[in-house]
Amino acid sequence: MSGVYEGLTVVELADRRNQWAGKLLADGGARVIQIEPINGSEARWCGPFVDDKIDPNRCLDYWWYNTGKQSVTLDIGRRRAQDLVRRLLARADIFLESTPPGTLGPYGLDYGSVSANRALIYASLTDFGQDGPWRDYRMNDAAHLALGGQMASTGYSDLAVTPIGGHGHQAWHMGCVFALHGITLALFDRMTTGEGQYIDVSIHDCCAMGTEGAVPQWLYFGETFYRQTGMHAAARRQPDLELPTADGMYVIAVNTNFSDKSWNQLVRWMEEKGVAGDLTDEKYRDEAFRATEYRQGTTIRDGIRRLIAVSAGEEAFHRAQAYGISWAVIRAPEENYDVPHYRERDFWRGVEHPEVGRSIPYPRGPYLSDELRLEPRGRAPQLGEHTKQVLGHDLGLPDAQIAALAAAGVLV
Repeated sequence: MSGVYEGLTVVELADRRNQWAGKLLADGGARVIQIEPINGSEARWCGPFVDDKIDPNRCLDYWWYNTGKQSVTLDIGRRRAQDLVRRLLARADIFLESTPPGTLGPYGLDYGSVSANRALIYASLTDFGQDGPWRDYRMNDAAHLALGGQMASTGYSDLAVTPIGGHGHQAWHMGCVFALHGITLALFDRMTTGEGQYIDVSIHDCCAMGTEGAVPQWLYFGETFYRQTGMHAAARRQPDLELPTADGMYVIAVNTNFSDKSWNQLVRWMEEKGVAGDLTDEKYRDEAFRATEYRQGTTIRDGIRRLIAVSAGEEAFHRAQAYGISWAVIRAPEENYDVPHYRERDFWRGVEHPEVGRSIPYPRGPYLSDELRLEPRGRAPQLGEHTKQVLGHDLGLPDAQIAALAAAGVLV
């Protein structure tokens, strides 16, 4: 299967912060060689684990972020391991690393030490970049979302409730996406110059640029955005839009406007359920009146809440969509496997996992594109699965030398 990054070789120093960028490269067809510590990347130990069995080869988080990669285990604190990495970088197109600034210099793996490969694109992803007064500060994902501004806009409307950062390593995702953008632009540039380049990506900078409308709203209008339950942050507080259904689900009832056609269908639905109240009154036939009442009043909102409360979640979702009303049902993650829409979109990819004896369905990609072909090419590697293959095939090390390095603790 071809892909947008087909034919490229990537060396990735294993880390939870940079693995999303490596995954997107691998899912796009690149060969990604992940260099892991002897005991495995910390990403292998964060859980959850298949069947709750703690094992570096059964971590679901690692599985998702490392599809299609190869695993080489090296103790890069050892000089002989550093020599091996330099030899890999001499043949690579991209180096992806996220160590603290200054870490790789003593190892001879900083950009100046490996840039003899003039075509190498060297991408460093760090918390605050390679310079500046905060360069040595260390952050986790949640702290980045707080300092970067996202957490001010996420969570529940109730100010007494602590803000909630988005789950799923969102700060690291932002850093990885910006890194991938830089790598892709550098690849385009290399097509004409033949030269690689150094890319310095600060996760904090990426977060500060990813606050949607919060910063522009303040700069242009002097208005503060408020976090609001189940919807985008906004300068004006709105009632909750996540409404409970008759079967214990929730529907996000977004209502930007009601045309005459959609309003009439909605009211007939309310009448059918016996919850229309006075929404059948003649004054609600006027679209301008409805819009004003919805923004400033509670009658229409209360009617919608009553309707959803006596409807099943799937019924509310599909029927509202059929009427041109933008409501959505909230599903548990595992419920999405059986949604016909995803099956028709060919969204899931079965990835064989012989270590657990079954195929696991993975999302095909962050978006679908016949040209880019981003999708999992295979399962995540087992720890050190490709060490001998990479050192033998790529670097030409004989089996005896690989065995000697293993005996010395340089690799596994």
